[in-house]
Amino acid sequence: MSPQKSGKEMKSKLGSLFKNELKNSLGSIVLLLSLVILWDLYLYLRRDSWDITLVFILSFLPIIFLPFYSLVSGFYLLREEWQKKTIAHLLSLPVKGITLTSMKLLTIWIETIIFIVVIFIGVILFSKIALLEPIPNQVLWQLGLILSIISVLVAILSQFAYIVGRVFRHGGWLISIWTFFAFGWVIIRYSGLLVPFLSFVPNFQLNGWFLSGIWQYLGDATALQTIKIHGPATLAFLLCFFIVFLFGSWILEKHVIVPAEDIKHESE
Repeated sequence: MSPQKSGKEMKSKLGSLFKNELKNSLGSIVLLLSLVILWDLYLYLRRDSWDITLVFILSFLPIIFLPFYSLVSGFYLLREEWQKKTIAHLLSLPVKGITLTSMKLLTIWIETIIFIVVIFIGVILFSKIALLEPIPNQVLWQLGLILSIISVLVAILSQFAYIVGRVFRHGGWLISIWTFFAFGWVIIRYSGLLVPFLSFVPNFQLNGWFLSGIWQYLGDATALQTIKIHGPATLAFLLCFFIVFLFGSWILEKHVIVPAEDIKHESE
């Protein structure tokens, strides 16, 4: 088989795998978007009886469910491969474990982006009612980027925890839960060890308009307009999650135990 033909087959398999991931997540996307729209509709019907500024702030409320959704998705998207007995087939494909885990993360990231966009549409609509001036575009871009990054990080840790649990024949769920919290703590506690090696990374700042607005609404007008971020510490934190992602992909490819009945199912 020629390298060109082999490459086309690989792209076809990856494309099929990605389409299958999106198809499987369609139900959850529709459910989430429906809940956000219903929430915005509820707030809109309360705009005359509630403080309109409070209504505007509450339009951000669905954001708090993003990390939880990413946590569940990281487990679920891998778990369903075992439930459907398709994991043996996936691991037998001529692709590396990192490809499989990347597809799962890409799906979660796309779902998150869709979720954020719909939430922000409601936020913008309520801001036109509650605010004298429009929300700066920079605020929305920065907040959307931060939310999407947080969602992916949570999904990476969740995915890794599930993979580690699958290495063991017994007590997998308990091991996964402990792995999630233990590695989360280790990253938070020890990622700073990488900071001295990343001193060349510059610091940066974010627009603090939203947080400043909340404090002003609560009666404190001294809130800062910008939020300073330490570049080396941030990059060290992100690198730790990337290492966990690579480690989990390697474990999936080399050490995950596939039940014998799943292998038999795939061979039939």
